Order: sequence, then structure tokens, then C-alpha cells
Amino acid sequence: MKVTGRRLSSLRCSAVVLYHIFTYIIAAFGYNGLVFRRARNFADRARKPLLNVGCKSAYTKSSDINLDIEKRKVPRFVRGDIQDLTMFDDKEFGAVYASHVLEHVDDPDTALKELHRVSENVFIITPLPIWPWSWLHPDHKWIMWGNRKLCRNPFNWKDYAK
Repeated sequence: MKVTGRRLSSLRCSAVVLYHIFTYIIAAFGYNGLVFRRARNFADRARKPLLNVGCKSAYTKSSDINLDIEKRKVPRFVRGDIQDLTMFDDKEFGAVYASHVLEHVDDPDTALKELHRVSENVFIITPLPIWPWSWLHPDHKWIMWGNRKLCRNPFNWKDYAK
């Protein structure tokens, strides 16, 4: 079978689509679990509790403390702001797991300092900036790359409406 330029272009397009579908599935269903298990292992080895910031619902039962700024109906819940964790002692936790939280807070740098203060190990997941939802989400204040602020989200219309 002879492969023409048009057919080759179609095959490349299909490969790109499959690649993006595959990476989305890994990011959505595999990566969060992998990072959470690492955080759980670090906390267990340190013989200290695990703090789940933002109450990622799939992991609330496996966390020792679940913290969020909004009231949640989850086990072992504590209401608080990650920018001010004065209710916890220094290095009280063996690990902190914070998934999709930093892009929502006013000051991610302060939040990170507090997380590092209260824990021996901090595990952060933020949405990748290559995904449109990272910057089109109306509640995202920051475009993040891991634990680093890249820029203020220009599409955060809630902040601009104030």
C-alpha cells in the first residue's frame, strides 16, 4: 500500500489525538493516585499524620487530616486556609498532599511556606498550563508549573469583577 502525503498527514493527526487522549487519562486517573500513595508512604515512614489539603475526595478516607477553606462532609475535617496554618505545629505532619489547590489561593508563595513549615514533605499537583482548562477555569487565579507561579491568570474574570 502506497502512503500518500494526505494519508500520512491523517495518520499524524490521529497519532496526536491518541497521544493527547492517553496523557489526559494518565493525568486524570493515574498521576494523582501515584502522588497520593507517595505522600502516604512518606507520612507512614515518618510515623506522622498525612494532611490532605483541598480535600481531594478520592483520598479523604485514607488521609489523617482533611483541610479545606470551605466546609466539607469528609472524615477528620478541619476548616482552614493554607495561607495561615497556625493551628498546626512546625513539622507536625509527615507529608502534605495538595492537589489542584495553589492555583486558587491569593498568595501561593505564602501557602507553600506554610505547607513546608507544618510538614516534612510536601506533594503538590497543579494543572499543566498546556491544558486550556488551566487558564480558562473561572476560579484559577494563577497559572502554575508545579509549585512555581508562572503568571496571574488573565482569564480569571472573578478577580477582575471585584
